[in-house]
Order: sequence, then C-alpha cells, then structure tokens
Amino acid sequence: MLFRSVLVSALLALGACASAPKPEPVDVDVTVSPAADGTWTADYRFGKAAPAWAFARSAVTEADKTPWRAQAWTVETPGVSLKRIGRYDVLSADGAALTSVRIRFKPFTEQLEKDYRPTLQFSDGGQAHYTNQFEIVPLTSAAAAESLPVDVDSETVPTTSRLTFDAPGRRILYGGSVLDGRVVTGTGSGGYAYFGDAEVIETPALAAVIDPGIPEWLRGELDAYTPKLLALHAEKLGPPAVGRPMVFAAWGGADQPGVSLNGGVLGGLMQMDLRGQRVLNPDKPVKNLARWFLGHETAHFWLAQTVRAETGADNWMMEGGADILAVRALGVLAPDYDPTRRLQGEVDDCLGLVGPNEPLAGALERGEPQAQYGCGAVLLLAAEAGLRKREPGADAYTFWRRLIDANREDGVVTADDWLAAFAEATGDAELTAETRRFVTEGVADPAAFVAKLFARTGVAHSVGADGKLKLGAN
Repeated sequence: MLFRSVLVSALLALGACASAPKPEPVDVDVTVSPAADGTWTADYRFGKAAPAWAFARSAVTEADKTPWRAQAWTVETPGVSLKRIGRYDVLSADGAALTSVRIRFKPFTEQLEKDYRPTLQFSDGGQAHYTNQFEIVPLTSAAAAESLPVDVDSETVPTTSRLTFDAPGRRILYGGSVLDGRVVTGTGSGGYAYFGDAEVIETPALAAVIDPGIPEWLRGELDAYTPKLLALHAEKLGPPAVGRPMVFAAWGGADQPGVSLNGGVLGGLMQMDLRGQRVLNPDKPVKNLARWFLGHETAHFWLAQTVRAETGADNWMMEGGADILAVRALGVLAPDYDPTRRLQGEVDDCLGLVGPNEPLAGALERGEPQAQYGCGAVLLLAAEAGLRKREPGADAYTFWRRLIDANREDGVVTADDWLAAFAEATGDAELTAETRRFVTEGVADPAAFVAKLFARTGVAHSVGADGKLKLGAN
C-alpha cells in the first residue's frame, strides 16, 4: 500500500499544543459527553434569554424524508420539548425562557437529505461527530420557526457559542490535532471530531483515517489512488489553501443491496461513507465510482475552499468543475477509464433540468440542484475544448488553474470571472454572450444552445433523429 503509517505525534499537533481557550460568556454553551451505554448527552446552557431555540441543521433523512432528531434524541429536562416546526427542530418550554436543557442521544449514522451525516460510524467502534448538528439559534417564540428561511445559522441569526466534547480517556482527532479527551470549538465550526483508536495514515499529499472494515480490495484502492489523486490535483492546480487535507473514510456495512457512497468536504477535511453488498467483492464499476467520487470531493479543496463562488446561485462553476476534474484525473491515473457514460450523464442532467427560458443561476431556487452539476460540467467541457483548439494539451485543469491563480488572493471567483475566462479560452465573443444568457436569463431552446456550444468549441457530439444530443469521445 502507498499510504504509510506514522506516529501520531509526527502527523498532528499534540493536545498540549491545542489548549482550550479561556471560558468567556457566550449565548450558548454546549457540552457533549459519552455515556457507558453507548449513548451521549448534550448539555445546553443558555446565556441569552429566549423562549425557543431552533437547530440550524434540521435536514430530514434521505430515505424517508422524516426528521432525524425525533428518531435519536430525547429531551431529559422536564417541561422542555423537541418538536418539528416548519423546516426546523425546535426546543421550547411553553413560552418560558430556557436556561438549561439536557438531551440524550444515540449517534445517528444514516444519510440526510442535502446535509452531512450527524455521525460517521467506523467498524472498529470509532465515531466521528459533525459539530454543526449541535448549532442552535434563538427565536422570539416557537411559532417563529414557521417563517425562518431555508438557510439559518449563527451568523444570519447572530449567536455566539462554545461546544465542548468532554470524553476523558478517549483519543480525539479534530482540526489537525490529536487531543486527550477534550475538544473546545464552536457549534457552527463545520467539522468532524473523531473519537477512536484507528491508525492515522499519511503521505505528503494528505492524512487519512481509513476504516479497517472496508473490504480489503477497495481499501487497497483507496490507499493507492487517493494520495496520487491529491498529488495530481496539487500539481495541476497549485497548493490548496487548506494545507494538507485529511480524509475520514467509514464503512457502513453491507446490509443494503447495491452500493452507496456519500460524503463531502468541510474545511480541510473530506468525509465519506461507503456501504452496500456490491462493495464486498472486487467490482470495476464500484472501483471507478469510488475513484470518481474521491476526485470530485477532493477537487473541492480548490474549487470551493481555495476559491469559492460569490453566491450559491453560481455554484455551477464549482460543482460542474469538480465533476470534470474528477474525470480528467481518472484519465491520467487510470488510462483505461472510459468517461463517455459519465459525461453523457452530465449532458442529460443539464438538458433534463433546465427548461426553456430558465436560467442556470436559478436552479437552486427551482429546487433543481443537480442542474448545477450537469450544466456546470457541460459549460466546462466547452471551455476546455475551446482552449485546447488554441493550446494543444490544455484541459479543464489548465482552465481552472488560471482562474485560481488570478483570484487566489481574494478567494472568490464570480460568474463574470468565469465567463471572462471562457471568452479568453474560446476567442468567441458571440458564444460567450449566449452562454451568459443561458446562465443569467435562460435561452428559448437549451438543447439547441448546447449543440451550438459544442459545435463552436469542438466538443465531439452528434444529434440523433430524435433530437437527442449524444457525446462522442472527449
């Protein structure tokens, strides 16, 4: 295996170097502790008077669209209830201001809809808890939760907080440090705190905790592919702003058929959860799915963290970019990989989710986030092909490296920045103007626009008698 194990003290800062800050008054002070029976407690102490508090991250389960806290959290403080109001889980006590609340919870490990798993469960008993599941904001009343917008956090509703994981005798990995039994951070810090004794593995490109329960054939693939992938991204895109990334890969077991692969990137951490019966034995499509998934998520250390979109509406640049960079990485590191099916899926998603006169920038408002991936990938394919006509050997990495270098200082790539780079890559002002309309206003015939886009830039494709656009080798 290409990963090599090292002493944790050589990889991470020792706990003594990461001492807890001096306590200071905060609106919410939360202490999370393990119990002997496998449950945990979360003790909330409120420094701000409010009759109700809403959990900022209140996603439903992906499988059955039900609130997950109702399945795993129990309020032990008399007179306090945890109820679903509107989009949010809300703590309240019949109008009285809350002072302290104790919650007992079983770590919830199932996939949520458009959010991170509250807990990653490792097969050796280790667990990684998502800090933002504890983030909470004050309300003027429980009923006020009905009118809260889709995205709420402690910045939009100004709330200071302190989150302490208090687990004496347990080894904790958090924020680049190994700590002995205690972590102090904020409830909205956006990371995972790992509790367990798994081996920490490193290369010059990354550090990782890989679940020993992942079937050996795929664990070996993760060991071999991931460091080469991170090294390639760094070579092509420059150093990531997050420094050396860390990866948590957990095995969720083989209870369900098929394969499930979920995860995401937070700060300098990528987390992933693998599960399903197809993972048990060597399987080339599963291997390529895992490789592509790693490529997409790790690309976000650059496309989202080194530079980010100005608004969520413009995340088509980041998501479509990560999709295509994952494909191009496979082309370098696994030359037998055929990207045609994956790229055709991008075209189909784009044209299936953006209708006549619907702007790509409005995809999130329309409830079609997958359009950002598909159409972002389609536009990058065209930019890449146009650039390659002018500079043989150039690719999506080349296009994005220039955008990153030009915007690394302020860390923001706007849609205008991207479109200016598209204009430079293609040398086609008319096509750039039409692409801008597709993004900001919508076009009357999206399929005709994409066909024209590909024809003018040189993306191999054909249009069938049924009008369907079919990609060639790209």
